[in-house]
Amino acid sequence: MRISVAICDDLEEERLQMARLLKNYGRRKGVAWEIELLESGAAFLDLFRPGRWDIILMDIYMDGPDGMEAARRLRAQDSECALLFVTTSVEHGIASYELQASDYLVKPVAQRDLDAALDWCLQEKREYFRTINVRSEWDEIEILLRDILYIEIRRHTSFIHTAGRVVQTPRGMNALEEEIASESFLRCHRSFLVNQRHILRMEKRDFVMDNGDLVPIGSSDAAATRRKFMDWLFLRNWKNGGAAGMF
Repeated sequence: MRISVAICDDLEEERLQMARLLKNYGRRKGVAWEIELLESGAAFLDLFRPGRWDIILMDIYMDGPDGMEAARRLRAQDSECALLFVTTSVEHGIASYELQASDYLVKPVAQRDLDAALDWCLQEKREYFRTINVRSEWDEIEILLRDILYIEIRRHTSFIHTAGRVVQTPRGMNALEEEIASESFLRCHRSFLVNQRHILRMEKRDFVMDNGDLVPIGSSDAAATRRKFMDWLFLRNWKNGGAAGMF
């Protein structure tokens, strides 16, 4: 796996130290880095374009546009890259999560702390690009997991709902759930498997999806289903900041 990384810090020794920690991680985990070292927020913004970097390690206290301002401009154009703040103070911790920071690391950064943050970022990246292949009525179709809103089964046919289409396949729900094997998906009803990333809000008997569809919550285990969703939502918000749903 090759991952592009920007390290933005006004102190050269700090940039080089973070690069060393990254390389240590890469050697142990089999990750190849493409690292760019940037000495200021202005230098970062000069080179930035959406999709240029997979992970950004951003200092906060810099002359010119500081790290928070650089991150705000970044997030105005790119919501997908992982953002890690690396700084000397906890002062901006809460504000950092409003910018969907994956983590907030306080200097001097220990290898184990960076490793934990990188583990999370790479897990999210792998999840983002995962696909399943299903046989439809006419051919084999590859579907990104992130594009699936929910799956329902009716009369031995599974209907895979995405934002743009519904794919029908003879594969059973249990087989699809086993292949997907993702914490983002929740079996909320014996006939429905829902992608929690696309839940807009939870109501008494249904999940409201971000396209407006209603996915039922099975009455036999409703309390446990709601708790599983709340636990998933809490963990995701704790790591990424922001809200995945409104209640």
